[in-house]
Amino acid sequence: MEEAKARHSLSDIVARHTNLKKRGPRELVGLCPFHSERSPSFEVNDAKGTYHCWGCGAAGDAIRFLVNKEGMTFIQAVECLMGEAFPVISDEERAKRKAEDERDMAERIALARSIWSRSVPASGTPAEVYARSRGITMDLPETVRFVMTPRWRDPETGEVGRDFPAMACALQDGTGAVVGVQCVFLAHGGRRKYERIKDDGTRAKAKLSYGAVIGSAFRIGPPSDHLIICEGPEDGLTLRQQLPDKTVWVACGTALMPRVSIPSEVQFITLAGDNGSAGRVAVDEATAAYMRLGLAVGAIFPDPPFKDWNDQLRGVRN
Repeated sequence: MEEAKARHSLSDIVARHTNLKKRGPRELVGLCPFHSERSPSFEVNDAKGTYHCWGCGAAGDAIRFLVNKEGMTFIQAVECLMGEAFPVISDEERAKRKAEDERDMAERIALARSIWSRSVPASGTPAEVYARSRGITMDLPETVRFVMTPRWRDPETGEVGRDFPAMACALQDGTGAVVGVQCVFLAHGGRRKYERIKDDGTRAKAKLSYGAVIGSAFRIGPPSDHLIICEGPEDGLTLRQQLPDKTVWVACGTALMPRVSIPSEVQFITLAGDNGSAGRVAVDEATAAYMRLGLAVGAIFPDPPFKDWNDQLRGVRN
C-alpha cells in the first residue's frame, strides 16, 4: 500500500478534479472537489502525500481520494496506483521532496515557537475578555496566552502584515513539546473574533494555526488514562469547565481529531464531536483510528439544538 502511494505525486491525481496552484515552497491549493466553495481551501502536500480541506474537513491520501472521489474500492485504488494511470516519480525526486518537507516543517515550528515566546499570560488581556465572552469563567490554563502577531506572512519574500491581537493556544506533540500555536484573532478588545469580508465575498478566517498541526493538540490538562478529545479551543475550555476532573485535548480542525498523538498512559478516549455531518464523520474516523491502537473509545455530542459544546453552554441554537 505504501509503495503504491509513493509512486505518484498526489497533485497529479487530484488535478483531474480541480485546478491546483502553488502556495509556498511545497504546498498547492485549489477549490475543494468535495464541496462547493468560492475561495480555495483545499490543500495538497506532495511531499507528505496528503490533502486537507479547511472548509469541509475532507482529508486523506491518494487511496482515500480515489475511493471517496472516484468511487473505487480500496483494492481498485491500490491497483490503479500500481499501474500507469499517473506519472511515476523517481526515488531521487521522492527523497528530495522529503528533505524539503522536513526543512519546511522545521521552519514552521520555529515560527510557531517564536509566536509563543512573544505571548504573555492571558489574565487581564483581550484573550481573557474573549474567553469570558464565550462563557468561560474558570481560570485559564497556562496553555492559553495573549499575543500580538501578524495575520499573514509571505514565505517567499519574508514580508509580513501588521500585528493583530490574538488568543494563542499552545499545540504540543506527543512528548509535550510546543510545536505549534493556534491563534484566535480578536476584535473590539477581545469582545468578539476578528471579522473581515474578503473581495470575493467570503469571510476571512478568525483562527489560524502555525507549526506542526497534524498530531499535536491544545492540551487542557496533563496526560492521563482518560482523554476527552474535541475540535476547537472554545469547546475544549467549555468541556474542561464542565468536567474539571477530566483532561481535555483539542485537535485544531475537525479532520484532525483522528490524528492526535496519544501517549502510552492513555487507555480510554471520549470523542466530544460537533453536531452535523462533518462532526459525525470525524468522530467515526477517529473511533476507528484509536481502536486500531488498542484503545477503548466512546463518543458524546451536544444536545441536538446546538452545533457545538460552547454553543450549548451559551444557549446559542442553530
